[in-house]
Amino acid sequence: MNEFSKNYDELIDDRLMNKDKIFESLLKYLDDSLISYAVLSSCTNLREEGDIDFVISRKDFSRIQPLIYKFCNKRELIPVQVRNHEATACMFILCYYKTEQKKFYYIKIDFYSDYVKRGRFYLSSQDLLDNRIYKYEGNYWKLNDTYFFLYYLIKKIDKKSINSEQFVELFNCWTNARHAIIEKLKKFFAEEGSQIIIKAFEEKNLNELIKNIEHLNNILHEKISRRFLYILLSKLKLIKSTLKPKGIVVAVLGRDGSGKSTFIKEMIGSMKPYFPKVEKFHTFSGFLYRRGMFNRKRGFNHSTPHKQKTRNLYTSFLKLNLFFFEAIFGYWFKIFPRKVKSHFILFDRCFIDVLVDPIRYRIRISKMYIKLMHYVLPKTDIWIILDLPTEILFKRKQELDYETAEELRYVYLDLHHLLSNSIVINNEGEIKDTVNTASSFILNYMHERIS
Repeated sequence: MNEFSKNYDELIDDRLMNKDKIFESLLKYLDDSLISYAVLSSCTNLREEGDIDFVISRKDFSRIQPLIYKFCNKRELIPVQVRNHEATACMFILCYYKTEQKKFYYIKIDFYSDYVKRGRFYLSSQDLLDNRIYKYEGNYWKLNDTYFFLYYLIKKIDKKSINSEQFVELFNCWTNARHAIIEKLKKFFAEEGSQIIIKAFEEKNLNELIKNIEHLNNILHEKISRRFLYILLSKLKLIKSTLKPKGIVVAVLGRDGSGKSTFIKEMIGSMKPYFPKVEKFHTFSGFLYRRGMFNRKRGFNHSTPHKQKTRNLYTSFLKLNLFFFEAIFGYWFKIFPRKVKSHFILFDRCFIDVLVDPIRYRIRISKMYIKLMHYVLPKTDIWIILDLPTEILFKRKQELDYETAEELRYVYLDLHHLLSNSIVINNEGEIKDTVNTASSFILNYMHERIS
């Protein structure tokens, strides 16, 4: 039986839980599990960004996933994402819910064995673990100043990005281990790059580093070339991601005035911590079809689509088939590649909307034909149907008469039985309650997917 098979609601509430306590518990758990580790990032990353990096041995890296699952089970944390963003790196995203704040919180834990980026082998786990020291103030193992400087500088130059706070952190290491650092720099940056770095830190000049960061990046990549093994492993990882993408596509449905736009705006912020990128599309991805491309004539009002003249059968058939091919090709050429990259994609309406409300799209054609098209199309992962009593809807928007709006409401509600992984949410209350309900549903889906 799955070790996470207990009721989801029992897993998501611990009022005493916070990121510091989770970090302390994780350190103890790693010690108890006889995992040799070193923290690769400062604890401010954990407190401010909820992100912490560890280096562990190659042997321990092979068994870290089941160990983290057991840790989550003991601490009543919910693992929702596991991403191998490199052959030697695995990120776990865990979440928990605090009832008093009515909010989900997250923590990202990144484990490295060897430090490899895009096929370039920079530092071995053995080198890093051999150069760790114990920080009594926080009761954990961390890299010594020399190796933290090397690791962190390489990371920043590889990304071509460094800010003043990060520079200060590096400068403190430079002050404590200047001579040892200088000895190691040539291995990664040759003589020319080493002199630029030495000058920047001797003069405590961040601008000198920023000015030359592109050049330093080129020197680093020339000095540390890509290894065939890691290139091969990255290709295998891409194949695995293609077969089993970590991204999620969510479609938000509902009548005009049900609060979709506000809800989507809030959901983008809510889901950002769990994915590398969050993107929004309106109805279609825009591969073939652009919104309003057939409605450019003067006097056409896009805000009142139900009051516009319906197309004839011939033009309705042409437009519906354009929607159909847009949905197919748009998915495989624009949406699916984003899923492979672990993106979170939100749709404000989608093809199924044409089935519910063909008049909105000025289409006059058999609903059975539209439904057949829907069954052929690639499906979104999650459907969220926002509902409101029609009386409340009319206070927000009065585009339709009451009877039509009420009829449309129940057509949307009936979709819940047609669509798998769908949820109906009453959006009558505060938006944060709606967002929390949707977030619970999505995070539960993510949790079940990896467990």
